[in-house]
Amino acid sequence: MGGCLLNEKRMLTFLRDIIATNSENPPGREAAVAKVIRQHMESNGIACKSVGPSARPNLIMSTHDWELGPLVIHGHMDTIPVGPRESWTYDPFGGELVDGKIYGRGSSDMKGPLSAVAESMLLYADEKHDTPLVMLVTSDEESGCLGAEEVAKNGILQGVKYGVCAEPTELNVLVGERGMFWSKVVTKGKAAHGSRPEEGLNAIELCIKALQILKEKDYPYEEDTMMGRYTLGVGMIRGGIKINVVPDRCQAHLDMRLVKGQTIESVTAEMKSRLAEAGLSDYVEIEYIHGKPAVITPIDSEIVTISLEAVESVTGNKPTPTAATYGTDCSVLQPKIGITNVICGPGSITQAHQSNEYIRVDQLLQSVDVYLKIAHKFD
Repeated sequence: MGGCLLNEKRMLTFLRDIIATNSENPPGREAAVAKVIRQHMESNGIACKSVGPSARPNLIMSTHDWELGPLVIHGHMDTIPVGPRESWTYDPFGGELVDGKIYGRGSSDMKGPLSAVAESMLLYADEKHDTPLVMLVTSDEESGCLGAEEVAKNGILQGVKYGVCAEPTELNVLVGERGMFWSKVVTKGKAAHGSRPEEGLNAIELCIKALQILKEKDYPYEEDTMMGRYTLGVGMIRGGIKINVVPDRCQAHLDMRLVKGQTIESVTAEMKSRLAEAGLSDYVEIEYIHGKPAVITPIDSEIVTISLEAVESVTGNKPTPTAATYGTDCSVLQPKIGITNVICGPGSITQAHQSNEYIRVDQLLQSVDVYLKIAHKFD
């Protein structure tokens, strides 16, 4: 079936409405934008359920009252904070249309993609298909995919086989993503007066030494053309209370992106082993903050084949499957529910988290056609 025309005005009005609704995380303001999304979908005949806390809900929608189908298209409602307003030329909550681009916080990551998914749902429903199409929007993705964790724990999507994550990829098809391991290196020293450092043990200097040891050699991983090489960086370091006091405590936060052959457990064990070999175990601890596994979808999976064909058919470009360096809700939905995902959406990840963030309208329109073609294959 087919033939329903995309309603560009409806989609762009909805996009402006959700850009105008602040959902910065932190602190986590998804309830207001969830209300706007729910009203838009229900007023157009799409059934909607809420999962998780009312202050930070996750919404699940179906084109067939409340039935699940084989496919869910998904994305998140939260955005990172706007940051300094003086760095913005355009109102971050204005949704201004300039030269074929919509500007605003979340326009690319990922309220723009959500508007395209919503329009796809409405058109698919109008086409009167036999097979339901499901849409999921989550809270708290930017701080560790905690909304997706709520959905997985609830079990409401159990049985859905395939997923398309609408994160911005410029309509390339990504078939996996690196994992994430956030940890804290905590060093314990002994305080002393700054004029008598020999009476103390400098926790900042211990932390620097520990970081050098942790980063000096490669961590084992499997060579993979999709995933590439892991990364390990220091994101924060804190220590000391005053310039003339030998610090007795310091901590550094590490951001490691895992690839094939690495797990949180294996990396943690390797870190502890290196510290022990250096004689630092009594002074340095590794504390887990947050983590997600690397996920990969087999290149011959049905969802990959269908998505590649849909993108090429709509855009004329042949996608080159690769893996995301960043994290998405796929890292929860794939291992914990069994939903096999690709990542494919309008907008560029280079716009994510930037001032004057924008998304191209022509790519939004193309993505609706891509999502419909994918959904039609599963009908």
